[in-house]
Order: sequence, then C-alpha cells, then structure tokens
Amino acid sequence: MEYERRVVRTSNVNEGDDRKNVKQIGLCIFLAGLSCFAQLYLFQPIMPELARQFHINPAESSFAVSFSTMGMALGLFSGIFFADRISRKKLISVALISSSALTILSSFAGYFWVLIAINTVKGILLAGSASVVVAYIAEEVHPAVLGTVTSMNIAGNAVGGMSGRIVTTLLTGWLDWEWAACTVGIFCLGCGLLFAWTAPESLHFRPVKINAGNKIKEMKRHLCAVPLLSMFILGAILLGCFVSVYNYLGFRLENHPFDLPHEVIASIYLMYILGSIGSMAGGILSDRHGVQKTLIFMLVLMLLALFFLLPGNILPVAAGLGVFTFAFFGAHAIASRVVAQYIPFERSTSISIYLLFYYLGSSILGTVTGIIMHHWGWTAFVLSLSILAFCGVSLLTVVGKSTRHAAR
Repeated sequence: MEYERRVVRTSNVNEGDDRKNVKQIGLCIFLAGLSCFAQLYLFQPIMPELARQFHINPAESSFAVSFSTMGMALGLFSGIFFADRISRKKLISVALISSSALTILSSFAGYFWVLIAINTVKGILLAGSASVVVAYIAEEVHPAVLGTVTSMNIAGNAVGGMSGRIVTTLLTGWLDWEWAACTVGIFCLGCGLLFAWTAPESLHFRPVKINAGNKIKEMKRHLCAVPLLSMFILGAILLGCFVSVYNYLGFRLENHPFDLPHEVIASIYLMYILGSIGSMAGGILSDRHGVQKTLIFMLVLMLLALFFLLPGNILPVAAGLGVFTFAFFGAHAIASRVVAQYIPFERSTSISIYLLFYYLGSSILGTVTGIIMHHWGWTAFVLSLSILAFCGVSLLTVVGKSTRHAAR
C-alpha cells in the first residue's frame, strides 16, 4: 500500500540559537499539551458521579465528554480556514487561558445542559492550541532538535490526559466533582499563563490568507485519495473505541461484581504509560514490517483485548485494558504519521481532516456505544466495539488489495 511519502522539513531556525532555547520551548510545549488534554477529558472519569447528581443515564452522562470533543472537531475544522492568520503563540496562549477560565466556570454549573454548553465552547477553544502547536514547533525549532521538542509535546499530551483523569477521580471521591473541576481549571490556568509569559515569540510565522475555494478543493483531493481516506476513517474508529472503553469502564468497576473504591478506579489511567510504549513500538514495527501489516496487528490486538474486559475478575480486565491501550496508541501513532507524510506540502490540511474524523468518531461513537450499554448491557457493549475493530481490519485489508491491484 502506498502509504509512505517523503518528509519535508520547513524550519529555518538557526541551530545554535535553538539549541540554547530547547529546554525553554520544550517546557512550554509540554505545559500546552498537559493543559489541553487535562481539560478535554476532565469529566470522563467522573461520568458515574454526573449521572447520579443530574439523574441521567450513562449514555446521557457521556455528553459531558462527547460535546467537548465535538467542540474540538468544530474548532479544528474552522482552524483549517483561519488558524494561519494569527500568531501561533498568541493563538495557543488565548486558547489555553480562556479554556481554563471556562473549566473553572463549569464547576458552578447547576444544570447539566449548562455544563454541556460550557464544554462545547471549551472544546472549540482548545482546538486553537491543538491545531497549531505542531506548526509552532516546526516554525520555531531547528530540525536538529525537532525530535526532542516534538517528544515533549507528545509527553505533555499523555501526562495531561493521564494526570487530569487521576486527579479528577481522586478529588471527586474525597470532595466532589465541582472542587475537582475548579482545581484542574486553576492548575491549567497557571500552565496557560506560564506559556504566555515564557514561550518564545512566533518569529518565523508569516500570516497567510486562506482562499476558501482552494482550501475546499484541497480537502476534496485528500478525501479522494483512498489510502488517506482509509486513515481518516480508521482514526474515527480508533478514538471512538478508545474513548468508549474509558467512558464506561468506571460504571462497571464501581458496581457488582467489582465494587471498587474510587482510589482503585483512578489507577486504571496509569495504563497510559503503556500507551507511550505502544506509540514507540508502533513506529519501530512499522519501519521494520510496513504500515499495513503493523496497523492490522495493532487492531487485532485491540480486538482480542476487548474480550478480556468481559469477565467479572479484575485481573483479566486490567490485562485487557493494558493491551488495548498499548495497541490503540501504537495504531494512532502510525496512522497520524502516514497522514502527515502522504502529501508533504499539504500536510496541515491532511492532519486537520484526520483530527476532524478522529474527534467526530470520539463524539459519536462514545455516545452510541453508551446507549448500547444502557439498553443491552456490558457484553453487547464489548461486542459493538469488537465489530468496529473488525471493520478497521477489513478496511485496511480491502484498501491494501485494491491499491496493489491498481499498481499492476
């Protein structure tokens, strides 16, 4: 399958100057990623508490997460047309500070619909950071240290996603969810202010006025490229499955036959450490064995791991969750790399469309699978995710065969 294309680096930063600033910009990028993803999935681990307090079912409680990621998708789509007009540092700073203020405000939401509205706007704002941080790194960092700073971005995303969930779960158990949201919001506000104060200016940014007609044609070209389209759909399946498992596993673990306390449930998010290992493993394996084979392997691992979530014993569930998390991050790392490399000079458009599908998959599937669980139980829920993973394997297989046939 013709997934591999040449990578082009565009940064024109002086290497000597950038080596001096790599710690500073690396820390700032880490804080941006931490703040963004600590806020985006803030309410995921406390969905059972939201369901109790607002008297709603599990599927309805997922709106607190789904509308955040829906807002992220809307923001990313808008960013395709507007993000290149505004200074990268200014956009990231405004996004982090304003979204943190909304996270603090959400702790005072007395009605669930108010919480959903705040989270939707927050998701749109967070897209301002997520959509341009990679471009900010590419423009302001010399290629010699690009890998180091990029790894700080990935680390910030992972640490933010993990620590935000753990802290929220623990504080909700000890105090209540309002205190948890307020605490995370204040911490993320500090991260945003520190980024605005210390991050290097966007010295190499040049505003670009986007021609909407040309951009839409460019998007159509990407959507018509079968290998790219398969990656977009795969991204939706991947995050849809991943978010669904972490959305609803807490409901299962706090009830019979597990009856686990919130401190133990919080520890499941330590599985994100395996996700970081999975990302690295995905890159290494795809270099050795090719993109298609490695992606199929990761999806099959996800499929098999799902069945370990069925027993009423914590050991197979923990093992299954670990393998599932490892495989998801491995598959996502490969898919996003393929998207970024396929058409080098239109990379921003490819990445934006991929993330659009990615977060739409999270929003839609994260709620639909909750409806399945609410009406038909945990086994039906796991079966629905297994079907999605199988569809991903089938998609890659069919696209691989058609691409090879067309190349003959």
